[in-house]
Amino acid sequence: MTVTCPACSYDNATDAEFCDACGYELGAASTPVSAPVSAPVSAPVWSTSAPTIAFPTEQTASSPDSNNSTFTPTPPPTFPPVPTPPTFTPSTGTARLISKQSNVPTSEFLLDGSNAVIGKFDPDMGPVDIDLDGFPGDETISRNHAEIYQEGGAWKIKDLGSTNSVFIKRAGQSKFGARITMPEILNSGDEIAIAKIRFLFQSP
Repeated sequence: MTVTCPACSYDNATDAEFCDACGYELGAASTPVSAPVSAPVSAPVWSTSAPTIAFPTEQTASSPDSNNSTFTPTPPPTFPPVPTPPTFTPSTGTARLISKQSNVPTSEFLLDGSNAVIGKFDPDMGPVDIDLDGFPGDETISRNHAEIYQEGGAWKIKDLGSTNSVFIKRAGQSKFGARITMPEILNSGDEIAIAKIRFLFQSP
């Protein structure tokens, strides 16, 4: 008896956690769950127009002598300072990839912000930064599978043209989204599936 993948209709073994064809997480749902789409957030608009100040006209003082007049200026009104737009503070420090599986060669990988290639050692291509050789499910890992790096203060991950793709389950979500096709921002608490091998991403 087999389990049919709701994403690509591939027949998998009954005990398979992921689809051997597309990497989709096999669960009780009969239809694939689309990745949540966040509503666009409008950036705050700050007013740059200067306030208009009305200056008083010349006034004539009450006096028996109509030839004597004085000009009494009215002090200009005061306005609260214009708020300063919020500033973006890039993340700093070391992030971590923590294995979600037991009996693995390395339970945690440290990320220092430089580009780190995820894959397996190959005699022709040499070592990779995050070597998943020896992990349960490493037969689904490409030699150069994915890359994780920092850009503009944000952590990102991209697929390097792997056979079995990369999937992300956002913090607070119960299902992995569709395979990524472009660089995706990672937030602390997100879960990453490199084909069949799963990690928890944590950053400061």
